[in-house]
Amino acid sequence: MVESVWFSHKEYRYEEGLKENQKIFRWTEQPEMWDWDNCTISVVKISNEKVKIIVRSSHTVSSEYKKSSVKLRYILGFDVVNTIGEPHTEDYHEPPPGNVKGKVYGSTRPRWVIKLENENYFIWQWAEDGKAIENSNVYKIYLILKKEQESIFSDKPEIFDVPTQDDDRVIPAVYQPALDSWKNFVREIHCHKINEKELEVSILFNNEELREHALLNPIYRWVRSLLYGRTLDLETFRVLWNNAIPENFRFGGIYSGQNDIQKDDIHEDKPDISGNVPLHHVKYYFANVKHPIVFINTSNHAMAEFDTNKRLWKWEYVAWEKDSPIIYGTKSRKEIDNSFKPKIKFW
Repeated sequence: MVESVWFSHKEYRYEEGLKENQKIFRWTEQPEMWDWDNCTISVVKISNEKVKIIVRSSHTVSSEYKKSSVKLRYILGFDVVNTIGEPHTEDYHEPPPGNVKGKVYGSTRPRWVIKLENENYFIWQWAEDGKAIENSNVYKIYLILKKEQESIFSDKPEIFDVPTQDDDRVIPAVYQPALDSWKNFVREIHCHKINEKELEVSILFNNEELREHALLNPIYRWVRSLLYGRTLDLETFRVLWNNAIPENFRFGGIYSGQNDIQKDDIHEDKPDISGNVPLHHVKYYFANVKHPIVFINTSNHAMAEFDTNKRLWKWEYVAWEKDSPIIYGTKSRKEIDNSFKPKIKFW
């Protein structure tokens, strides 16, 4: 396992939060360099021409919901097409803590750096006196990336090669844009076995804050409380498998398609007149083929097998990890619904 390094990338600053009673998200025209320490790097071949580099970071916080210390995990992925060049030495300004607007850098120090995709992404570490660059963590990462880039692409499961606690249960890994002020994050994931080839997965969210229709949020919360006995949002999809490998998703009425975080009323893949819902082939797996990856893409928690918010860092929810911020369970959608008490019933 290669030790952690710095990761930097050029990106426009975005604005998100509450403005005039509306949840906003927009990219500005202000480009900046974003610097992140304590990152780990992995890579997967996704086509003959591309590899996907996955950057991870994490920190530990105290969770009132779980009543314990938990680890918040973050991920950013980007595709690399251009040839990966060797690391070299250059001077770089000392980054200040955090990525605040208008941040001021410190004095320069020599660093060892891999520059990627027209110098938009940088994997690096501070140079160490008396040590050759060929013996550095950055150089080890370079060799791993180069080997994967030069490998022959095969039509095999695309697995995010990351260390995790060994778990043989079929439990999806879930990714969601990490926009803290929206408070739409995941609280619980439940995997309920329907039969030998189908799993019902229910995700319980802290809230569902609308963006485009933000003025309706108070009414929307009141209706959810009245009809369902909860303000928490609950979404359900199915995982189907063959030969012990989960191969397909079925997102009935909650498929995102190509819509991103700025959308809040997306309900693709509604059942047709015969009750049929399309299947979507699993695109990525986490650590092994027991853990298919799902991306929460929109503000109303519509999801897909691919990411529509590639420029945003994601929360990484790994439910089976002991220090995960979410609770793992096996309740069915019906059991979860029945655990809440609606104030009014129509049946």
